Amino acid sequence: MKAEVNAPFFFETRFSDERVKGERHPHYGRFLKLKPNEQVVMTWVTGPEGTKGEETVVTVELASRAGGTTLRLTHSGFPDERSRRQHEDAWPRVLQHLDEVLVDPGRSDTRRDG
Repeated sequence: MKAEVNAPFFFETRFSDERVKGERHPHYGRFLKLKPNEQVVMTWVTGPEGTKGEETVVTVELASRAGGTTLRLTHSGFPDERSRRQHEDAWPRVLQHLDEVLVDPGRSDTRRDG
């Protein structure tokens, strides 16, 4: 990713659970606003099971606090209620994983403690 306003980005995640093994999820977007250490605003586009190809907007706000950083994520512009609910359910898991990886960078999905 290139950290510049209007710069496009692409990345892919893989999801597995009891029902689905290794499902691929491509993500596309572009940066709308970048304020170092404070805010990232970007478009967010995923496929039929996500935003259904519609461009949505993700805003990430960061604030320093004792012992770390508070992160506030807002995601808007969904094409329908089902898509909104799916993302509402997914973002806490994604942020929890991010917190685990940032706190302990040696940890990954393939190596879990306890």
